[in-house]
Amino acid sequence: MPARPVLAALIIWGYVTSGAAWASADNPSEIPSLPASLIERLHEQDFSDDTIQQTFSDPRIKLYPQIVEKRDRGITCFNGKFGLLGKPSVARGRRVLSDNYGFFKKLEGLYGVEKEAIVAIFRVETNLGTYTGTYSVFNSFFTMATLPNRRSEWAEEELVQLLVICRNEGKDPLSIKGSWAGAFGLCQFVPSSFLTYAVSGDGDGVVDLFNFFDAMASIANYLKQNGWQNHSMVLKKKAIFAYNHCDNYVEAVLAYAKAMARS
Repeated sequence: MPARPVLAALIIWGYVTSGAAWASADNPSEIPSLPASLIERLHEQDFSDDTIQQTFSDPRIKLYPQIVEKRDRGITCFNGKFGLLGKPSVARGRRVLSDNYGFFKKLEGLYGVEKEAIVAIFRVETNLGTYTGTYSVFNSFFTMATLPNRRSEWAEEELVQLLVICRNEGKDPLSIKGSWAGAFGLCQFVPSSFLTYAVSGDGDGVVDLFNFFDAMASIANYLKQNGWQNHSMVLKKKAIFAYNHCDNYVEAVLAYAKAMARS
């Protein structure tokens, strides 16, 4: 690898220190430079110094310091506020199934994953698409990659993968909204999951996780690739746990799927 990271670090430090838009809400003068490791990762993905400078000097870039030490408090899908197993909630899930019955039967045939499980993840992740998140995914990863925290290395890699996706798809990386942790779309994939599991479900060959058919097919593919087997509860739980490493999440998905099947 040529000694480009040093050059790029100097270039980026020069314009970062003048980019007031990057200041944190708590300390407007505290503006981070890009880590050398991030620059190196970008070079490895064939991003030029000019592209890096153009991308990271966008005035829409800002920090979310409040997320740095944020932790998931576990899934609380069974509380009354979430209303997962209430009659209205189950009825909404059944409506998604009935309105798209042929499509879900096709997914069952292609991926071997029960249609109720696909819709259950859709319900738990984004309340059947009604809430996909309001954070700039780019800014979430940028914050966690540049401010010291336990997720820095992971966030740095996800930020690079996000830029790879947007380059491949011709999308503006700063236009994508999602969760504070960087998951986006109706199925809430992070960029590395998008690159590994996302598939087109509507037949146009283009993957858009804000498209219902693509998102549902991607959930099915994710579960299949992580070992889902309809005849094995152990393997079902293992596949769902891969989607979200939380036992309560697994139980919530299975309970909602069962409630839809029963009704």
